[in-house]
Amino acid sequence: MEAGQFCFITDEYFAIHDKDCKLMRNKEAVDGKEYGRPCFYAFADKKNPLILWCVPISSQVDKYMSIYNRKIGKQRERGIRTPKCNTIRFGKVMGVKKAFLIQNMFPVTQKYISEIYINRLTQKAVRIPKNTESDIMRHANEVLRLVKSGNESLVFSDIIKTYNELCGVNLNENN
Repeated sequence: MEAGQFCFITDEYFAIHDKDCKLMRNKEAVDGKEYGRPCFYAFADKKNPLILWCVPISSQVDKYMSIYNRKIGKQRERGIRTPKCNTIRFGKVMGVKKAFLIQNMFPVTQKYISEIYINRLTQKAVRIPKNTESDIMRHANEVLRLVKSGNESLVFSDIIKTYNELCGVNLNENN
């Protein structure tokens, strides 16, 4: 799998690395049919090429826009002149607006990728526009930097612990 594509994660990953159920899990099969959701935007770790960071996307744009606006509003109430929200971003996937949930991101290795999200019409891997990709990358890397410096509450799961388990290297060393 190439960085910048969308993927689906195996149930095995969640069983091993998300025992406390803080990540967005795979949807259950209905009438024996797998739905392959959620889908994750994956990008390469800057230091370890064996690690991909996965950011789930959601079609519940109104729900996450409300959360986004609430976070911005709270910052304005505190007197912040240029409020921002790094943890939820928006962009189009296959022409449809989606919420990118950086707050739910987590690291994986290729071992845990079950498949790539393929556009049925083109039979090619789904990609996002460059401006959306730049926005997601900039904010996800900022959140990662902040988490590494002690702001673990920006994300839902213990991504540092998972990173260390996956590659045996301490993410906090040599920030």
